[in-house]
Amino acid sequence: MKSWGVTALALVLTPRVAVACATCMASPFGDQTYTWPYLGLILLPFGLVAAVVGVLAYQAGYRPRIVARQFAARFAGKDDPAIIKETT
Repeated sequence: MKSWGVTALALVLTPRVAVACATCMASPFGDQTYTWPYLGLILLPFGLVAAVVGVLAYQAGYRPRIVARQFAARFAGKDDPAIIKETT
């Protein structure tokens, strides 16, 4: 019984073949998963700034419908006051 325990412990503690990380094993430009962390780290500050600006703008009163209405009114054509638009 004791020899089985020692044998099992020896098998568990025996070093195995080390496998290189994904970037070391992959061919150049072959492993696209390596770029996702960098993409996330680059875009994270922009997302956080956009979220903070959005919350501050909403608190300041810039609602999406109001801003869209003001934007459309700015580029809408002005009515000619000489035209009568009454209908009967």
